[in-house]
Amino acid sequence: MEAAIIVLGDLFSSYFSDGPRKAENNSPTWMTEVLPLQKERRAVMDTGMRLKYHRLKQKISLEEAASGILSPRELKKIESEIKDPTLKDLEALCKKLEIPLAPKDNPIGKVLVKNFKNSLLHPQNKAKIMEQYADIQGHPLLHADEDVELEYSIQQIRYFIITGDLESAEEKIKEMERFREFMNQEQFYLFHKYNGNYNYILNDFEKALKTYLVAEKIAPHTINASEIGDLYYSIGISSTKCRETEMAFKYSEMALKIYQQEFIPKRIVECHLNIAISHQQFGNFRMSMEHYKNALTIGNKLEIDILRFTTEYNIGYAYFLFQNYELAITHTESSLKYIHPEYPADILISYCVLIKCNYELKNFNAAKEWLKKGLHIVENKKISIHSPTNKAFKEAYIEFICLDHLVNNNFDEFENYVLNQLAPSLEITENFFEMGYFLGHLGNIYYKQEKYKESAEIMNKARKAYKNITILF
Repeated sequence: MEAAIIVLGDLFSSYFSDGPRKAENNSPTWMTEVLPLQKERRAVMDTGMRLKYHRLKQKISLEEAASGILSPRELKKIESEIKDPTLKDLEALCKKLEIPLAPKDNPIGKVLVKNFKNSLLHPQNKAKIMEQYADIQGHPLLHADEDVELEYSIQQIRYFIITGDLESAEEKIKEMERFREFMNQEQFYLFHKYNGNYNYILNDFEKALKTYLVAEKIAPHTINASEIGDLYYSIGISSTKCRETEMAFKYSEMALKIYQQEFIPKRIVECHLNIAISHQQFGNFRMSMEHYKNALTIGNKLEIDILRFTTEYNIGYAYFLFQNYELAITHTESSLKYIHPEYPADILISYCVLIKCNYELKNFNAAKEWLKKGLHIVENKKISIHSPTNKAFKEAYIEFICLDHLVNNNFDEFENYVLNQLAPSLEITENFFEMGYFLGHLGNIYYKQEKYKESAEIMNKARKAYKNITILF
């Protein structure tokens, strides 16, 4: 489901992202690097543009299309809308391209693509969407006129993203790059928005954010409230990934208002989650917990497991951050009731929270029990330090190994993994809280070993890490 990919449907949407460093400020220079020319795009495809569209679609050169009819120079003028073709030339060109003289009215094709588009806006059941796609794929009316065909092709990008077929999504994006000039304003907007979705999935959150902001600039006034709400939400979660907390809060609030008016409960929950994370990053624990509790109350009624898992986990982690370890354990354990075994990274990082909480409470036997469960996943999935391709998954695995050594008093190995594996990874992802946590424990170990100089140096690094949290936000 798209919720597991685009929105906060996985753990790493909060503190365990493998996102880039803080995005640049939204200065005029920053925006002009990505904004297209701001001019109103065509409402309908005229004759010259239509001829060019089909020529490019069929990969026919200007010279080949013009051959035996008129000069390439004359055809270029027609395609550029500098002159109109004669009826004789138009008939000959259309015959060569095997298209009708004028676009046909295609109400059924419009309904097919509209229904397909609506099903992709808030996807709940991937199997149903795939069934719908199988039913309409290859339908001749989806290719009977240019606008329906363009719209369908753009919606295919989102379909491939939702179903996880990123290779097909990339191919479709490259294909549609050739037809940007033929898109109307809404199609041009959607093309940018879905490009943002694709970049988000690839964990290029900064590029996703920039692309979403371009989409906002070129969004037509005719798009419906749910669609603009979806864009605001996409900007909000991308901003969270890029640590642009003020922007994340602003756009998530805007999205929430729309979804409350439109009454889309699933998105309401997701907006509450992102707003809660924003408040958490602002250091406003009380407001953060209010939004988490709102998300939990609404989410429990929806019975969407991935949403309930995400909510419970994020609440648990918030309590861990504020050292309320008992409640952190309660919510994190509750989150595990809703996570499917096919998400080992999410399960493993949940175990890490439970191990840390129990360790801090000196419940060492409980910590070791969670370690055993985690080791079972590691052995069953044959995970090693080099196996996870996802950076966040790799970071979760390294953290788990560090905790294994800490709980079992293997201090030499703990030191090695923290200094050489975990700390460099946490620095890249700017996960300063976890850096401070692990360096603090290493400093305590040095102190007990009477390595006072090393202890002081590591403790100083831990303090700097915690200080960076307040500087960053």
